[in-house]
Amino acid sequence: MEATGEICNLLLVEDNPADAALTEAILETANFVPFETTTAGSLRNALSLLRQNDFDAVILDLNLPDSRGIDTLIALREDFPRIPVVVVSGANPLGLRDEVLRHGAQEYIWKNEPDAHFLARCILYAVERFRAQEAHRQVRQLIDANPDAVIVVDRHGKVRYVNEAASQLFAPSGDTLVGDWLGFSIEQGTTSEIEILGHGHPVTAEMRVADIEWQGEPAILASIRDVTENRILSDQLREAQKMEAVGILAGGIAHDFNNLLVVIMGNTEFLIDACEEGDPRREMAQRIDSAAERARHLTRQLLVFSRRQPSRPLVLDPNDAVFRLYNMLRRSFPKDIEFVFLPAEEGVWPIWADPNELDQMLMNLMLNAKHAMPDGGRLLVDISNATLERPKGRALPGDYVRLRVTDDGTGIAPTNLARIFDPFFTTRPVGAGSGLGLSICYSIVARAGGDLSVESVLGEGSVFTVLLPRAEEAPGAEIKIGDFATRPRGTETILVVDDDPAVSAAVCQTLTSAGFTVLTASNGEQAQRIILREADTIDLVLSDIVMPQMSGQELAAWLDGAYPQMKLLLMTGYSENMEALESVGSATRGYVLKPFMPTQLLRAVRDLLDKAADQP
Repeated sequence: MEATGEICNLLLVEDNPADAALTEAILETANFVPFETTTAGSLRNALSLLRQNDFDAVILDLNLPDSRGIDTLIALREDFPRIPVVVVSGANPLGLRDEVLRHGAQEYIWKNEPDAHFLARCILYAVERFRAQEAHRQVRQLIDANPDAVIVVDRHGKVRYVNEAASQLFAPSGDTLVGDWLGFSIEQGTTSEIEILGHGHPVTAEMRVADIEWQGEPAILASIRDVTENRILSDQLREAQKMEAVGILAGGIAHDFNNLLVVIMGNTEFLIDACEEGDPRREMAQRIDSAAERARHLTRQLLVFSRRQPSRPLVLDPNDAVFRLYNMLRRSFPKDIEFVFLPAEEGVWPIWADPNELDQMLMNLMLNAKHAMPDGGRLLVDISNATLERPKGRALPGDYVRLRVTDDGTGIAPTNLARIFDPFFTTRPVGAGSGLGLSICYSIVARAGGDLSVESVLGEGSVFTVLLPRAEEAPGAEIKIGDFATRPRGTETILVVDDDPAVSAAVCQTLTSAGFTVLTASNGEQAQRIILREADTIDLVLSDIVMPQMSGQELAAWLDGAYPQMKLLLMTGYSENMEALESVGSATRGYVLKPFMPTQLLRAVRDLLDKAADQP
């Protein structure tokens, strides 16, 4: 052994001064490494010195004034398990060496046998072996603390090492994997994705592989990371992006379609008024009007799905809301379907939702359940309180009201279950459904801050579960829609601003037929010029929101600065910013949503004119 130049600091625990001096003298003659020795005459003194100083090793005599035999080693190891110990004993009974090594000593030496080099080598080897063991232990701790599964496989495919994460992933029951075949092949030098059946459910994992040497033989190191949650989040992100893209498309289609419906519905109402009772043309016009109303309902569905329909949430009692709809629908269900409603017990929490959207969502779910039971069955709607401790779908932890719609109908095929909430996806024949029903339900629940999920078994039925957030306030009264049967009239001057000539013509016809004087502009900039020229004669500006060059909201901002008392009524099929649209509801601002009947438009104009006239 060559000299290293490093000083080895030793604690010599020996109560016999002569033996201590002899040991020190022997170590001084070792020419390959310098030793620096500190002597302790008792176990208590040794423990005190170990607390105050850093030593590379302890040379320990087992028989001391305050401790005897193997208990001396045990006591020292309990307080200082991270220091190598070489036991030097004057006695050498049978079995003592094995017992000493079993209790943590790195070496056992009989005092009568060593020479200087032998004792020095034993001490150095003990120190080096202990340090190697400590390094191995630390590496093992680091690997076990790694959340990724780490596995070493030999060239025959047998497992040679696994860390704690690998044991939990592949053998959660506690069975050892070492010595067994892994169960799947590992290709050297690649990164791949694998599926593992862990803890009773599939786990998606990413595996990275490297070539190593294990115990002198070629082996493969596999690092396996559970990416199931990342995959779920990625799928949810893609789903959200897809829904957003379809929503933008749906909103744009609805806006253009609403403009067409304004023309159709406006002219149809005038045609009906122009035809006498019994006139065949009146009946044809009424059929057109009925079809236009169905088209308006479809555009409303598109707008709800795209979240461009203004939501007016109220604090509702879920029992009352569902019971009202249940009473309305149960008469339309065939007698071979048992329709049951189980309200929540006393103490059900209120919810914060738009009553019209809630009705639409529940009606879609109930009618879907009805169609799933062509040969009869049982439809159950029940309500209960629910508290989530962890996120569920879109719902964050918190208090919710749970509504379940359960049927024992045909069920949903697994291949369709993943797409059941996709817009325009339907399992019904062509022409029997738009495929918007469940996607609109999902959109309504998501807008309310809740979650909609489905469980289904083919041939056994389905369960749709709705979670709606708990509201802190008490339920309030619902807003009732007024009767617009009487068509308002007026003599004021109205400036109509719309870039669509057909819509502008229909609106102007509605206003002039009711006695109003009408001016027209095809865009916001033209409207500015007319207002600057004739502001004193204009009583109200009726403007579309979505227009080229200058939008209705930009025109409103200009009026706020130039003519703050000028009345402005905005009309739109949708708005990208519903909060901004809602904010215009002041004494001189209002809005009306397309498509509207002529009577509804006149009522909105008349209300804003009268409201502004009442202001001081």
